[in-house]
Amino acid sequence: MEARVELLIWTALSLLLGVVAVNAAHRAQGGRLIQFAEETAAGALLREVGLFAFRVGLPFGALISGASGIDLMAIGKDLTAPDNILGFPFVDWARGVGQTSLVVSCVLLVLWLAGRVAPGSRPWGVGAMGIRDAFYHEVHWTFYRAAPALWLGDFYWGVVIGMAPVILEWIAHPETSFWLATIEGRQVLVVRLACLLTSGFLYLATRNLWLMIAADFVIQVAGSRLISYRAVGAARQNDTPPSP
Repeated sequence: MEARVELLIWTALSLLLGVVAVNAAHRAQGGRLIQFAEETAAGALLREVGLFAFRVGLPFGALISGASGIDLMAIGKDLTAPDNILGFPFVDWARGVGQTSLVVSCVLLVLWLAGRVAPGSRPWGVGAMGIRDAFYHEVHWTFYRAAPALWLGDFYWGVVIGMAPVILEWIAHPETSFWLATIEGRQVLVVRLACLLTSGFLYLATRNLWLMIAADFVIQVAGSRLISYRAVGAARQNDTPPSP
């Protein structure tokens, strides 16, 4: 089978699982399956295994099968070159770190400005799970860029078209209505959208998955605080002891 056709099948399978399977799981047994996954250790373990298989297993399955490639998946130019670090030469790392720092700084500035004018909300923590989420996000999103980039021979259109299945998964997710119903939920979606847009830009500029993961994590941690700027300020003011 031709590689680009096989990659399209892998992509369609991922989208099918991301939309149909997720909705079916939330509706199964009146929601008791999701409750089991959220409230029990065994359920949490099964959920994590399933999430890893979906977010990471499918993309790397396509890579191992030969349908995708290391450049499409942004994991290096040459994994066997002795002078390369994680698939990239030092000069690309130096350039990429500079580009990533500039882009992330601009994104955080926008989120800080949004936090000054948006309604206040309770700041939420990201913690160590943010590293896992950043890894899952970036592998999954990069995978969706691979098929259109390969078919069209254009990484730019791979990024643009690859955003569509990601946004479709967000819209079709059963919990989206709950996220949109609260200020905190909407701000979480804004930070996630900022991560997606940053990821797309860095895919074009660096094609370095590791830098994209680092940028995603920084935006999650810092962005979650900056966009709730007013609430953070209010909390600090309330914590200030009265003057004697």
